[in-house]
Amino acid sequence: MSKPAVRLDTPARRARAWYRSLIVEHNLVNTLWLNLHPVDEGKLWRSAQPTPWQLKKLVKKYGFKTVINLRGSKPHRPVYALERRTCDELGVTMADISLFSRRIPDDLMLRELKTLFETVEYPALMHCKAGADRSSLASTLYLHWMKKMPVREAMKSQLRFWPYGYIAASGAGVIGAYFEAFVAYEKKHPGADLIAWSKQWRDRDHRKAFEDSFRKEGRSHLADFFFEKILHRE
Repeated sequence: MSKPAVRLDTPARRARAWYRSLIVEHNLVNTLWLNLHPVDEGKLWRSAQPTPWQLKKLVKKYGFKTVINLRGSKPHRPVYALERRTCDELGVTMADISLFSRRIPDDLMLRELKTLFETVEYPALMHCKAGADRSSLASTLYLHWMKKMPVREAMKSQLRFWPYGYIAASGAGVIGAYFEAFVAYEKKHPGADLIAWSKQWRDRDHRKAFEDSFRKEGRSHLADFFFEKILHRE
């Protein structure tokens, strides 16, 4: 059963939504560090989840026409409801897509993201929760598809601790492992297509075996505790 959408039609409901957004959903942290960086200067930026007032300032400063929300459509969550309301007020398109920081993408997810990059109106702001993991994944893919950058080069540009906060030793390190696996495959099969190669990950058992292997070999339990239990990375 789906949860009811957040309503913002009264002052009390708006105040409650603001409290839950800032405190319960940790959006207050992003008022101190939004993790805002250009991916494609003048066209695409990446960031953490902006608050409504941050979003208003960014739209005014950069002229964003689109906000790409990598957290998916979640109208039952106050942070989403407030962002959607702000975009509507500003006349900015909000495009939702669900990416995951601890699960590798299959070809269906990649096709959806690629189509989005090819069709949205720019300049655009792209964000996840902290601007570190899913934003790094999507930025790598953007550079590969839209700027024709080799996957290895795009990884080095976007999958970085500094300045983005991406931690390869955390559960999100599976993103890097996924790209590394493709790079290794590409060496043996020059000209291989990332989307076509990723069709194999539709198989849940196959994907789970890859992810479990990463957890055993390259994952830090301390990093997981900090990012998943303390910061509640998604």
